[in-house]
Amino acid sequence: MRNAFKSPTIVVTLVATIVLSMAASARAQESNPATDKFKQDIKASVMNGNLTIDQVRELKENLEILKNAKAEQQPGAPIDLLTPYHAVSKMKATMAEVKQPDRATLMEDLRAVMASKKPPVSTEPETPGKKLGKDIFIAVMHGEPTDAQVEQLQESLNSLQELKAGNERPMMKFRALNNAKAKISETMNAGSFRPQDRQAVLDDLNNLGPQGGGSRRGL
Repeated sequence: MRNAFKSPTIVVTLVATIVLSMAASARAQESNPATDKFKQDIKASVMNGNLTIDQVRELKENLEILKNAKAEQQPGAPIDLLTPYHAVSKMKATMAEVKQPDRATLMEDLRAVMASKKPPVSTEPETPGKKLGKDIFIAVMHGEPTDAQVEQLQESLNSLQELKAGNERPMMKFRALNNAKAKISETMNAGSFRPQDRQAVLDDLNNLGPQGGGSRRGL
């Protein structure tokens, strides 16, 4: 692979092919400045000899996974936090092997790409439950939680979703809601999350209603 870098023509051709393929699936969508800059800086890192073609391919695959991940999924569909989280984790691990200053540039680009991800526009009002799901998604993508913590948050969100669709008796719903809220709060306080993301999620839990009152305000 290192021999390939001795031929500028080969490098330019390979990088151009991969970078163009990264944009191919997004041709019908509006241009994302953060993603465009990320792709250009990936190309520059390869040209500097700090990123291999195999690493570019891996970044491309995981960037596609992240692009397709949505903070708000189709109503009733199981919530998946682990898949996009693993994609981001793999991208961070790949970029950690890149020499400076390209490493810092690519890391900053990834943060910008994640910040630019917005859920689909919805005509329905945002309920406390929907906002909680969106804010947990943001916290996980920007944080450094463990797989077990991400899985716990995923299970708790799915529990809340099932609770909303179920016909349990009020007392059972009361206990299930408080249990899910307690687990989310415990995980957010124990995990490595940005302070602003942690606070946003804790505020969302309060908006679900103290002592289970969220059942009256809408999950």
